Amino acid sequence: MDHKNAVVADGHGISLGVNGSPVDFPRYAVAAVTHSEAGRGYGLTVAVLLTDGVTHTCRVTTRSEAELDDWIDQLTLVVEQFIPLRP
Repeated sequence: MDHKNAVVADGHGISLGVNGSPVDFPRYAVAAVTHSEAGRGYGLTVAVLLTDGVTHTCRVTTRSEAELDDWIDQLTLVVEQFIPLRP
């Protein structure tokens, strides 16, 4: 999360907060989650593809390369464990 945007992922799903407005996507509605770096130490763009074909994106930024790496590691761990995991 940065000063205006956020990505929160857990076993329930994923939330993207853009300019302080969060949008929640429950795990069952998520088909895939991808990410791309926008330059080392600068940012991470997360894309959430829903089962209905709609994609939502959010970009979070940091000045710390270590923090960016931590965000990527945490997101990867959650996605591998929970999404897409359908009942």
